[in-house]
Amino acid sequence: MTGTLNSFDVTDRLHEITVPSLFSCGRYDEATPETTGYYQKQLTGSQLNVFKDALHAHHLEKEAGVLATVREFLRGTGSYRKF
Repeated sequence: MTGTLNSFDVTDRLHEITVPSLFSCGRYDEATPETTGYYQKQLTGSQLNVFKDALHAHHLEKEAGVLATVREFLRGTGSYRKF
């Protein structure tokens, strides 16, 4: 990382997030599944989904899968209503 966020790190505050949280990444993402998993483990009860055969833009590469994953996650939290 470069620029103004070069030294920004609030990893030690992730436990303060108290809402259901979903982490996602592509299998071949620059934000690797291992790294994303590390952050996911800092939030009790959060979930991680790794999209196979996808890169950093997994929301564009695997749009239908991402939407299904988000819907399923939201249904599990009671936050999803189909309009």
